[in-house]
Parts: sequence; C-alpha cells; structure tokens
Amino acid sequence: MLRRRTLSLFVAVWSLASVLSAESVTFELDPAATFITFTFGATLHSVSGALQARRGTVKIDTDTGAASGWIVMDAASALTGVSRRDRKMHEKILESRRFPDIIFDVQHVGGKINRAGRSELRLQGVLDFHGDRRNIELPVVATTQGDRVTAMGSLLVPYVQWGLKDPSFFLLRVEKEVRVTVKAVGRLQ
Repeated sequence: MLRRRTLSLFVAVWSLASVLSAESVTFELDPAATFITFTFGATLHSVSGALQARRGTVKIDTDTGAASGWIVMDAASALTGVSRRDRKMHEKILESRRFPDIIFDVQHVGGKINRAGRSELRLQGVLDFHGDRRNIELPVVATTQGDRVTAMGSLLVPYVQWGLKDPSFFLLRVEKEVRVTVKAVGRLQ
C-alpha cells in the first residue's frame, strides 16, 4: 500500500513538473545581432547614434507573464560619429567610466507570446541608467521563427529628469528626451 502511494505521489510530482516547465520560456539574447540606436533633436540638426548590448537572458512564465532576467547594454560603446561630441557625451553626460552598464531588469511580459509568427508584447521592468532606477514599459513586436526571435521596440528616455546633464549651451539647444530603438535578436530555450 505504501509503495503504491509513493509511486502515485512520484507520478503526480513528475506530471506537475512537466506541466510547470512547459509554462516557461527563456530568451537568450544574441548581442552581436542586436542593435540599439538613439536619436534626439538639437538646434538646426538631429543627432543619431548607437550602442551595443553586452548580454541578456530573460525567463518568462507564459501563463502569468512574470519574468526575471536582464538585458545589459554597454554605455561606453555609445557613439554618434563625431569624436569631440562622443568624448563630451562619455565624460560629462553618460559618465560611462562611472556607469559602464545600462541594465533593463525585465519583471513582466504583457501580451500573448506566440511560439510562431508575430507577438505584440509589453516588457515591463526597471531601467538602471546612470545610477538611477526607473520603471519603464517597452512595447515590442516580436517575430518567432523556430527558436529564433527578433523583437523591435522603442521608447523615450527623459534623460535630464533622470539626472543626466543637459548638453545645451549658448545657442545650441538639445531636446530633453532621447528616442531609443531596439532590435533585439535571440533564441528561445
């Protein structure tokens, strides 16, 4: 009798474990295939640039949307193509030696994750940028083909409100928000 209960309990636990593991997916970022660009307006021109992703892994419970993991970006890799402006950006605004990483701590994924084709999602979490942590939501459109996922999204970052210096001076006026666009590529595991 005890042996039968033990076997039944083992089968029940194994079945539950199988169901639970089927309810989560892990997204592993491919930094080399991921592109992060930024743009903002300034007097008589606009500025565009890019920075690189370092790494990223996010585990998602597909039933509840609960998520855990990080996308880490390299602040020191940010470039606009003008060396003098880039030097000033790193020394006085981003302070990339002091704050080398920009980290998106993903905590929730809203929307239905489709295992094939298109998914419209909302990544919610905390952005750790320049020593300040703020809640953000990044709307993305993800396309899944096999285990490969490509996600596109953008958001406005009010960098002056986040404690970064305003680079405006004399007649040069710079917008107080930066539009960040992300094309993230990775694999589902």
